Amino acid sequence: MSRLLKTLLLSVFALGLTHSAVAGATDSAQSTEFQVSHIDAAMKRFTKAPHPMASAEQKKLAQEIKAGLSKHGWQVQSQKFKTKIPNLAHHQLGGQDKKAAPIKEVEGENIIAISKGSERCMVLIGGHYDTKFYKDFAFVGANDGGSSTAAMQELARVVQIIRRQESSKPAGKESGRFLDCSIALTFFDGEEATLPEWSDADRLLGITDNTHGSRAFAASLSKQFEGVTYQNLPIKAVLILDMIGHKNQQLFITNGSNPQLAQKLLGQKTNTKISTANIAIEDDHIPFAQMGLPFLHIIDWTNLAEWHTPKDTLEIISNKNIADFGDMLVRFLKQKR
Repeated sequence: MSRLLKTLLLSVFALGLTHSAVAGATDSAQSTEFQVSHIDAAMKRFTKAPHPMASAEQKKLAQEIKAGLSKHGWQVQSQKFKTKIPNLAHHQLGGQDKKAAPIKEVEGENIIAISKGSERCMVLIGGHYDTKFYKDFAFVGANDGGSSTAAMQELARVVQIIRRQESSKPAGKESGRFLDCSIALTFFDGEEATLPEWSDADRLLGITDNTHGSRAFAASLSKQFEGVTYQNLPIKAVLILDMIGHKNQQLFITNGSNPQLAQKLLGQKTNTKISTANIAIEDDHIPFAQMGLPFLHIIDWTNLAEWHTPKDTLEIISNKNIADFGDMLVRFLKQKR
């Protein structure tokens, strides 16, 4: 075989591989199923470094999340809020500054992405994207914060693909589904407490130092004759996700969750291990529960060996478990309200 023929054949072969790779990437981008590769990329980004509320790393991550959501065609908003947290520079809180006040004010940022629906209603899907602060080790929160954040980022892609596909169909499309409502993906800042335990700041300083972002967001909702609204749209459901990605995943729908919503979710065929559980947990759903909104709080409260430890890393995560749950969530959104 001549050198020229060899070169031509190799070029054709390389072009074939490139075409296959591009085609594969395109197929992945247009799929209405959760893609493990997308979740893997989001998880790796989330766990690059700790990023507590108000940190420089958190601000960087917020910018990247917002850019990704905008790329998928969502209307992205930033809700910045001022809140009070324990001042770790204070000598009684482990710091060295005897002049420092025990409480300081910081700025947090909620990320809110809206996908407009065809009907006059709203569904909120939220989770926190901050990591808990520890001075003795680097806590990257792969499961606790990362798993729900990655799931919501991939959900943003999937929902927009479904909307585009359905918009191209002839008249007579379905209606009355959760998916026909506008959807707000709410990435909450400051769910984690600054001090080691959830209620330490309340006990020591008389302030609430947790769920900063979800409380700020809930305070922005309006009560109208149609009920509680966001952007003048009545809220039909609130779904709060947390710690959903463990390799031994066992998800619970916790106390107070709306029974009808729970039944609709559990009615979806899935590989996800999920059930209702008689446990009460304080998390980002609390501000919405206090407003009387119908909610589902979904969390893994079984696999706690790595929770709030240096071991909450990618090693304990199953991206496929996150993807399976995401596909279940999409099927739920396609149900009648």
